[in-house]
Amino acid sequence: MKQSAEIAAPAAPRETLTGPRVGAAIAILLVLAFVLPYGAVTTLHKKRLRAADEGTRAIAERLKVILAGQSPDIPAGTEVFAGPGDRPVVNDARWSSATSIPLARVGVVAPPDPWGNAYLVNIAALRSGGTVWVLSAGPDGIVQTPFLSRSGPVADDRATPLR
Repeated sequence: MKQSAEIAAPAAPRETLTGPRVGAAIAILLVLAFVLPYGAVTTLHKKRLRAADEGTRAIAERLKVILAGQSPDIPAGTEVFAGPGDRPVVNDARWSSATSIPLARVGVVAPPDPWGNAYLVNIAALRSGGTVWVLSAGPDGIVQTPFLSRSGPVADDRATPLR
């Protein structure tokens, strides 16, 4: 009986991470860990800003139609219309001390702003000759625009005038 001797081929050497390969691996990890998430967060932030701007414009357009037509059922002394959502923090106390009614009561159905806060409308400015603003508190959730502002939104507030 003949025995055959099989000779095993030598194992191929394992490739190890050398200097250039380690550097490339670290670079890829850094991109995945920091650059991509930053880009995603920036994109989300921009989308929310656009949504808030579109929300204030849509509410302003709807209010123009409603106020130009029949007089809606607005109780005397109403100074603010407020949409659904959390009531934002305010810098001008008049925003919080003003008598308010829901936007839905005058026929405007709107969701909260992209940060979950209520859109606010300083309807009292109509009687005082000021600018009526449809306002979102913006990303920080703080209304920094004065109640009777003629110059527009302040800081990161998002607003559309009712003209």
